[in-house]
Amino acid sequence: MTTPKFILSLFTLALIACGSPAENNSADKTPAVKVKTVKVTSNASNSFSFSGTVSAEQMTTIKTRHAGYVNQILVKVGDKVQKNQKLINIDNAELQAQLQQTVAAKQQAQKQLDIAKKDLERYERLRASNSISEKELEQIQLMYQSSVSAFEQAKQSYNQVAAMMDYTNIKAPFSGVISNKMIKEGDMAMPGMPLLSITSNEILELKSDLSEAQITKVKPEQDVNIEIPSIGKTYKGKISEVSSSSEANGNRYFVKTRFTEKPEGALSGMFAKIYVEGEKDTSNSNAMISIPKNTIVQVNGLQGVYVFGKSNTALLRWIKTGREMGDQIEVLSGLTANDKIIVSAESKLYNGLNIKE
Repeated sequence: MTTPKFILSLFTLALIACGSPAENNSADKTPAVKVKTVKVTSNASNSFSFSGTVSAEQMTTIKTRHAGYVNQILVKVGDKVQKNQKLINIDNAELQAQLQQTVAAKQQAQKQLDIAKKDLERYERLRASNSISEKELEQIQLMYQSSVSAFEQAKQSYNQVAAMMDYTNIKAPFSGVISNKMIKEGDMAMPGMPLLSITSNEILELKSDLSEAQITKVKPEQDVNIEIPSIGKTYKGKISEVSSSSEANGNRYFVKTRFTEKPEGALSGMFAKIYVEGEKDTSNSNAMISIPKNTIVQVNGLQGVYVFGKSNTALLRWIKTGREMGDQIEVLSGLTANDKIIVSAESKLYNGLNIKE
């Protein structure tokens, strides 16, 4: 049977464990720290993403129309070049000989044309004074026309050889970067053979192939976010071209996306993710949640954010984040649309700190 003395001892221990009323009142009177809060941004949409490849809007493979040995390659992969800068020299000794022949032929044809023109002018004056017959004038006119034709043919031959000479001194068609080299010094270059690739990184775009389900969700001039995982950056962009047929692309629809801000650090060939936002549906309970990036707290590799607790205390809530969208970041878990996050405080925040707005 339990004695009254034992019951009294248990009651005394309980009072010691719970603390006195005076001590509890003292804790409640701790001054509250003033904070600023912002409500969690929430929206739902039929948003989706698709992949793409960063590509230079201006790129080309340089070839030649002349067969000859490569004497000199003046650039290497990665070199920046300017428009009309000389890149490759191909042996042109044979063309040089042909060029000299065409120059001589052109000069000779020019002399014959000058003589024929003077003869024609002289015979026209003689005919005007009835010193020669009409038939004699016609013969001189035919000789003049023949000289004109011979000169035009000589000039055309010269222009053809001169044009071929240009293909032995390969120049950059535009300013850019040498992205590939398919030949080395001493190799035989043949007509149509790829020699170099040049890419201009001044204007970059993205190329994508979309499925039937995806193509219905995109349209020209639609705003997108472009993420390039390899460099950890996200840029603003717009859909620029949308294919209306998939017949020539294996049942895939071709889409182009352009950057609307300078893609610093992006290079042609990089993988990208393009995020398209659909119309918002606030009735959806699975709405996407986003918060300002500068409110995130990093602790031992974990991400958290301080929220305004129901008892007017600061609570550190661990979260999992997704993609970045400007100064906002998507929250995949850890927050709800009703939470208020603390963006600034008059003193250092910690769990349980009394706060006020």
